[in-house]
Amino acid sequence: MLATVTEFPHPGSRGYVLGTCDPVTIIRHNAPGADGTPTALVRRDPRSGELRNRDASGNTTLPLAEIFETEAEAFDASLNTKRAARTRKPRRARAGA
Repeated sequence: MLATVTEFPHPGSRGYVLGTCDPVTIIRHNAPGADGTPTALVRRDPRSGELRNRDASGNTTLPLAEIFETEAEAFDASLNTKRAARTRKPRRARAGA
């Protein structure tokens, strides 16, 4: 097989998840769904000191936009994501008041 350089992310490459920085290995790319977002089937890899689980329970599908090449990129991107502002629910008026 010829050795060729490919762009990240490609099947077999390791990456890190946005927000948690969990290590994952990309198994395959999925076609864009109804919302037009391309996804990837990934295997969650154990961190150092964790036991590896050898079944499919660690597999999950994630948007490609949430997978980064380095742990630092995943962490920095999680700090820059906009979160919805928390709003309080209006209080109900007390009965008889």
